[in-house]
Amino acid sequence: MVKIKICGITNYQDAALALDLGADALGFVFNNKSTSYIAPSDAREIVNKLPPFVPIVGVFYNEFNLEAVRSIAETAKVTVLQLHGNESPQYCAEFSGFRLIKTLRVAESFDFGHIRQFPVSAVLLEGYTEDGSAGKLFDWRIAAAAKQYSRVILSGGLTPENVAAALRTVKPYAVDVLSGVEGSPGRKDRIKMQSFIMEVERGRAEILRSSTGRLTPLPNL
Repeated sequence: MVKIKICGITNYQDAALALDLGADALGFVFNNKSTSYIAPSDAREIVNKLPPFVPIVGVFYNEFNLEAVRSIAETAKVTVLQLHGNESPQYCAEFSGFRLIKTLRVAESFDFGHIRQFPVSAVLLEGYTEDGSAGKLFDWRIAAAAKQYSRVILSGGLTPENVAAALRTVKPYAVDVLSGVEGSPGRKDRIKMQSFIMEVERGRAEILRSSTGRLTPLPNL
């Protein structure tokens, strides 16, 4: 079953609502340049109110101080690290005792062999543009092909309108959404989040009904 991660949580109300609606994991962004940034102590207050067994993902961007990452993760009670910048495979290998997600940005010349270098539990794939803007849609067939190298978390430009098609095309381990379910920067929209999760559930059902094992043709993006 495809998992759902709601990322960019900044308050308890959004966290609780995401779980009530069916999210499987929550992401907290510890990059202070992001509109979704949350202080580790504030994240901890939210996590302390959540039910047990909820995966808490800490998102770090080019934070190359190993001890700083460990300290933030401990403070915020993070259970999974997502390294979202230019971290090397060697740097990732330093985090023994943590489950890791490594974000890789996808361009037309994406090197699948690059995935194998990272000692992680999953890779998160998102597109980017020539000006360096990330979190964009990309050719989902690349993500489908990447599954032979690692668990794939599909991200970048996902919305309630396109996530079911993404699931049919990729059949990923999980999907990750941030801005696609926001009402304003750092705040989730109940209707968008509910619609997104319902569309994932619809996509899950279609995958289960499918018996051909063939990829659905790529829709117009």
